[in-house]
Amino acid sequence: MNIDKQFWKTIYYWIRYLNFDIVSREKDDQEIWLAHKRKKQVVIFKQHIKSTQEIRFDKAKVLEHKDEIANFISFEPQSFEFYYFTESEFSEEQLNEVSPIRIKFNVIRHTKDLIKHMPNIFLARLISEDNDKKTYMFYKRKVLTDNFLDKYMQKFSPATYTIIFVNVLIWLCMILYLNNFSDVKLLDVGGLVHFNVVHGEWYRIVTSMFLHFSFEHILMNMLSLFIFGKIVEAIIGSWRMLTVYFIAGLFGNFVSLSFNTTTISVGASGAIFGLIGSIFAMMYVSKTFNKKMLGQLLIALVILVGVSLFMSNINIVAHIGGFIGGLLITLIGYYY
Repeated sequence: MNIDKQFWKTIYYWIRYLNFDIVSREKDDQEIWLAHKRKKQVVIFKQHIKSTQEIRFDKAKVLEHKDEIANFISFEPQSFEFYYFTESEFSEEQLNEVSPIRIKFNVIRHTKDLIKHMPNIFLARLISEDNDKKTYMFYKRKVLTDNFLDKYMQKFSPATYTIIFVNVLIWLCMILYLNNFSDVKLLDVGGLVHFNVVHGEWYRIVTSMFLHFSFEHILMNMLSLFIFGKIVEAIIGSWRMLTVYFIAGLFGNFVSLSFNTTTISVGASGAIFGLIGSIFAMMYVSKTFNKKMLGQLLIALVILVGVSLFMSNINIVAHIGGFIGGLLITLIGYYY
């Protein structure tokens, strides 16, 4: 087994598929600490240990300094799990703990050891693949990247992918069953119009979020959703991201109904701008005003708004309403 490659590959999978984040690393990168705040879990990966004495030392360190660790990572862990990647042979002791906190130790010498200790079948199958041509440096660069967008783009985001899939599926169905995307036909399939809503067709507030005027419209929206959806989902989780997305979309549509009383409105833009508002809210409450992060977000926002201005049938009011909705629901969720 290539120890270096499996070490960095496993850490990468924990970050990408299990949504863990790096909270600490040794200068020589022989020890990496990952944490999952919502699950209250800490996973530690170490390379090239030589004896059981090192494992006992790690156990004592966790038990004696658990309060300092909790302060450092900003939450109180309920479990610690160690993965030791080594080629050294030594006698292993039963050092696992279940109380007062759960501590588990896994010694990895062969690929079969790693497969056995994977948290789910999906990761076990990925680890067992023999045709992986990537080097350990590929995984190391992915793990240690300090680029704001790269960090979140590599995360697995099922909620974001699902919303994109549903939007594209509806778009393809419309292509099959509608010859063109006229206002009348969009109205027939659920577009948002003030007159119809005030006369009882409230479902349009939701259905309009999954309809689009043109290929350019859905392309821009899905690209934006892919970026901002993955960022929000990586930070707050899938269900919270879905909550922000739909509440912001509904808020944007209600604002649109208040100002646009004659035109038809469709698209996911209000909900997407809600995700952007949510990101700014999270930056505010967490006090992480990283200049590079803020700059990348502002550039993306300017590009998104700029492109929108050159597209027909774009509802700027819904964009503003969605942004405010995403901002408010995130702040309310944090403070209350």
